[in-house]
Amino acid sequence: MLQKEKKKSSPHFPFEQVYPMILLAFLTLLSLTTSSFAPLLVASHKLVPGLQSEINESNLRPHNVTSVTNMLKKLITQCSSDAYVIVDQPGLTYEDLTDKKRENWPFLINYLYMSSTIVGLPRIEPGLDLDFIENYIINTCDAETINVWHDDDNEVTDYFDVRTRVIKITLSPITGDRGGHLREHDDLIRKILRKLPSPHYTIIMTSTNPGSFHPIPDFIMSERPNDFEIFNDIVNNPKHNGGVEKNDRFHKVSPNWNPARNTNDRYLANKKKDEIHLFDYKLWEKNEKLVATVLVMILSLFMFKTLSVIQSIKQKFKAPQQIPTSKKTN
Repeated sequence: MLQKEKKKSSPHFPFEQVYPMILLAFLTLLSLTTSSFAPLLVASHKLVPGLQSEINESNLRPHNVTSVTNMLKKLITQCSSDAYVIVDQPGLTYEDLTDKKRENWPFLINYLYMSSTIVGLPRIEPGLDLDFIENYIINTCDAETINVWHDDDNEVTDYFDVRTRVIKITLSPITGDRGGHLREHDDLIRKILRKLPSPHYTIIMTSTNPGSFHPIPDFIMSERPNDFEIFNDIVNNPKHNGGVEKNDRFHKVSPNWNPARNTNDRYLANKKKDEIHLFDYKLWEKNEKLVATVLVMILSLFMFKTLSVIQSIKQKFKAPQQIPTSKKTN
């Protein structure tokens, strides 16, 4: 006996219910097609420990802009650099700073090998305020700003005073030959840094208007760090970035600054240095013999005058009293 199979009727959803779900799925896929997270590269000639404690250890997720700002503030607070170079490259992505693209950054790569502090974050959330970072350096380290707007190293003039500088470089957007454009900007940074009178400087490179890239699943990024980490062979290599002061010879010797001549500040400083303060202990200690001699002379004069007064008083008391004689009358 044949059994007839009952056909199951498929559920019917009205279009009004299906359309919002389709639209939501479409928008979700659209948001995942491209991402616009800026990279951040920090390199400092001197060692500034403890920066990694301000941010997440893993780079698989975009870093929070608040934690990144706190990390930069911690870097700046020590005022260990004589110049802070803020580089804003429009259109920059982490893909431009991987090991595959290191030939586009010959100067930057050489500087990373010499740096004692390196932090590379492939993706940070939008909103990093470079104006705030600039003002924080100015207020914390008593610095002044030099702006570079037109990809011209002549915008940075030679200076010889010891005041901290903020060199803010706003580069032109990446167009045409991407690699050639980045090599030109790398050479521009080299020319600007050669003008600085001190080797103690910090580079902060990022983008306030980053380029777009296709998102990659976390497991692929963890398996292939060379393709997704910023200069992975240097930044994440303990041999090159192991928290060691590489430039200790500069740490103990102060920079050889050219003194500013005939300035009002120098005049006031020398004038203050030449002032003599009576109650200065170092002055008394330095002239100890002279002070002792003067005190002995003053004490001798005082004793001599005292003895003279006493002697004169004694003579007055010892002098015989003269008795007046009356004339005899006849």
